[in-house]
Amino acid sequence: GGVSGEHEGSRRMKTELLVQMDGLAKSSDLVFLLAASNLPWELDMAMLRRLEKRILVDLPTQEARLAMIRSHLPEVVMQPPLQILSEIDYPTIAKMTDGYSGSDIKLLCKEAAMRPVRKVFDKLECLELGQGTLENVNIDPVTTEDVLEALKRTKPSASTLADKYKEWQSQFESV
Repeated sequence: GGVSGEHEGSRRMKTELLVQMDGLAKSSDLVFLLAASNLPWELDMAMLRRLEKRILVDLPTQEARLAMIRSHLPEVVMQPPLQILSEIDYPTIAKMTDGYSGSDIKLLCKEAAMRPVRKVFDKLECLELGQGTLENVNIDPVTTEDVLEALKRTKPSASTLADKYKEWQSQFESV
């Protein structure tokens, strides 16, 4: 391990990356490097020095969350022979997801979309047991209630680190 308990393989990879970045800086070629980290405070100073512009991309705004929810749970999805509908109060859900990251919203939408599918599986199990008929098996629309139930089990992953992101931004951001 290294100074901070860093794994040997990670240390070697980081050293090679820094060497390659130094080589790029000496090249006459025009190279644009874009890097991303969910934990920017874990980047060491050697890496930060080589990244000329450091920009914190904050959590999505309410408008961005609204667009993401509409994208992940559109009003109509046509996948013949299936047609899946959504009956969702998008603006309300966008307001309720303050502090959620883009991946949190995607997970929330997947969980909400699974609720009507689980109902179909329940109906199919009843069919196997000789109860019910195939005619009453259809996929219900994804509703606001489905999203609200999913919200109870899908919590924001990044909001607890908001202060740490702001501290990093004030210390290291270079726009």
